[in-house]
Amino acid sequence: MVVPDDIRKCVAFIGLRKADGTFRFAGSLFFLGKTTEGGVLAGSMYAVTARHVIDNIRKIGVTESFLRVNLKDGQAQWVKAPLDAWFVHPTDFSIDVAILPMGLPEPLDHLFLPYSLCATERHMKDNEVGVGEEVFVTGLFKHHHGSRRNIPIVRVGNLACMTEEKVATNHFGEMDAFLIEARSIGGLSGSPVFLSLGSSRVIKGTVRLGPSNPPFLLLGLVHGHYDVGTTEIDRVADDGTDAAQNDQVNTGIAIVVPFNKIDAVVSAFEASRAVSGQAANLS
Repeated sequence: MVVPDDIRKCVAFIGLRKADGTFRFAGSLFFLGKTTEGGVLAGSMYAVTARHVIDNIRKIGVTESFLRVNLKDGQAQWVKAPLDAWFVHPTDFSIDVAILPMGLPEPLDHLFLPYSLCATERHMKDNEVGVGEEVFVTGLFKHHHGSRRNIPIVRVGNLACMTEEKVATNHFGEMDAFLIEARSIGGLSGSPVFLSLGSSRVIKGTVRLGPSNPPFLLLGLVHGHYDVGTTEIDRVADDGTDAAQNDQVNTGIAIVVPFNKIDAVVSAFEASRAVSGQAANLS
């Protein structure tokens, strides 16, 4: 499986600015947009990350998040977005999703992931998606994030468990989630997780060619991982190290918030317009 560069172009990194003016990474994000035949629908474009990434930045006492984005000149730039501009689900606190309404200015070397590439319940049913499917994660590896520009890594695994039963987590209670066999670490919080539909599939007992468009679907976003005996959200600790303690062992199973939960947050935002409804002013 080769991951197209356009997939990685939907990914950026998120962090904060410390009192000394330096920046610290906090996690990953991706750009999502509703589309029409003419392109991305104005007013329906979002940066998406895990809710706990925003919560952890807020706990430090700052009022702004910063997005590290790639520019078309080959460099990266930190742009600020007020924490209050991020929207979370107003009633379902088990949804680890936060969205920021925004556009992509011309200098940015990024793309929006269209809704047509998202794993809706219809997509999952029509393609008879099940345990064992190949998946991949793309996002921040803090040890090699890129000095001049963002370099999202790709980790490949498989779908280990469907959303048959709620998953118990330490920070969000019982939540609807997929489990994937792909080791997740601090920094991958909020990373998009993609499902590979493959070159061929068995549907209704018949072998069929896999879809050429789209070959990948957005399965959801990374919440965290299982350590031995517990679960841990994927985040970068205050000192810049992985949040997990040295005596904890990552089991290699990651927890994924399904796309339909991302869509629930987008729908709640568009219904309420709790955050002005205008694109965020990035600077």
